[in-house]
Amino acid sequence: MPTTAPRILFLGLDGGTRVVFDPLFDRGWMPRLESFWRRSARGNLRSTTPMVTPVAWTSFLTGCTPVRHGIHDFCWYDARTRTVGFNHAERVAVPTLWHLLDRLDRPVVSLNLPMTYPAPRIQGIVVSGAESPDRSAAFRQCPDFGRELACLVPEYSPKNIWKRRPRTLEDLRGLARLTREIFLAQARAAERADAQVDWSVLMVHFHLLDGLQHRVWPEMGLDPDVRPRTEWSAEVEGCFRALDEAVGRLLELAARRNAAIVAVSDHGFGPCRALVSVNGLLERGGYQRRLRYGTRFRYRYHRLRHRYARWRLRNNPEAAAALPRPVAGEVGCDWRHTTAFAPFGQLAALVCVEPGRTQRSRLAAEVAAYLADCRDPETGSRLFADAFPVAERYGLDPAEHGLPDVLAPSADGYQAQAKWSPFDDRWFASDPDLPATHTQYGIVAIDAPGIGAGDRLAGELPDVAPTALALLGIDAPEYMEGRSLIPEDRVPSARPRRDGHAAAYPHHVR
Repeated sequence: MPTTAPRILFLGLDGGTRVVFDPLFDRGWMPRLESFWRRSARGNLRSTTPMVTPVAWTSFLTGCTPVRHGIHDFCWYDARTRTVGFNHAERVAVPTLWHLLDRLDRPVVSLNLPMTYPAPRIQGIVVSGAESPDRSAAFRQCPDFGRELACLVPEYSPKNIWKRRPRTLEDLRGLARLTREIFLAQARAAERADAQVDWSVLMVHFHLLDGLQHRVWPEMGLDPDVRPRTEWSAEVEGCFRALDEAVGRLLELAARRNAAIVAVSDHGFGPCRALVSVNGLLERGGYQRRLRYGTRFRYRYHRLRHRYARWRLRNNPEAAAALPRPVAGEVGCDWRHTTAFAPFGQLAALVCVEPGRTQRSRLAAEVAAYLADCRDPETGSRLFADAFPVAERYGLDPAEHGLPDVLAPSADGYQAQAKWSPFDDRWFASDPDLPATHTQYGIVAIDAPGIGAGDRLAGELPDVAPTALALLGIDAPEYMEGRSLIPEDRVPSARPRRDGHAAAYPHHVR
């Protein structure tokens, strides 16, 4: 007879993929994670559209697709003011798993999970993720715990340190040392939180795994045509061994607390063949015109004005981070001769049609068809896995939801980006600073009562939240679009759902 799990430990392996883990298991770099993997039900987990951090982890946390939870990128676009703002937890349109557990009097410990800033006011401890403006903001929900870690686990940090590829071996050694320290500090922070909170769910999100793979892919020895430098590879090996040690400590904690264990990643990883400039493609297709030399002043004026406004708020990092950015300082095109532009976007083309243009839907469909046919100039491969008008596919007005008119997620091996430069008109180029990028499939592995070792799982990120609720013996609310990954004959009998527990969290008004 299936039984419920009293607790769940989540291992958030950002960018974790079998493409990486399987070879590292064979080399003996990650014996603790391998042991867990072998005794778990496991499989691939399809990421979101687009497969980017805030979108994917919000789907994990809500059990919903981006159409329902409302997060489609790091940023959102306000067509009325022609500004770009950053997405954050208060813009999520549905309650999260943390909210649901709180209403059922089940405390949560959440360490470093993206899209948890500002942290919800719930029972337990929530340390916000890398989107937090500073350390103080990350510990806003639990300042006493923040002070404790500052004294006892000072290495703990929610920030991403892998901003670029190391230039020298000494540069790599410094980043690798910090990475090892932070991985182990995350496990120690979880142990400190466990001593304070009788948690129902504990989530530890290992954010540096993503940046590590982005920057040092050639040194991981996964490409048979690339011979990694021995000393560099040794530093990378040390990072993965430290991650494995941290995972091992958490697995021991789970065993002591009789917790089910769910390892999950938000996407996979693979080599990056090239960066694709979305605005460059739009210019190439005749939808945008670059600035003439004399008119670049307007672009620079808006950028400098925004930087000055942020500088004036330097003593208030949260207000500075929330300051909307003018589109004229993000995309410096000639607006008199522009019909479409990409104000933001990573790993997808997020294209807005200029307001005031006639036949907006027709133009959106035309741009989507154009992007769908864009190809690698050398191999002929498609640059985008899909391309569609948002209004037509999602059945909503993009402008009312802060969305672009066209969305085109990158094909595996390519990274579309909106980054714009008035002095660089290349639309397709490899980037030595970014040898690897996201791919569509991450991983999921579950070690829990009634779950068979080696059972094959297959699903999508929104399936994780209802799976966790099923393990805890709780019915998933109706708004969750995901389905439990556990076979029905192994699902514990769920407890009756409290009336109105989802309705207590109305959608945020935008």
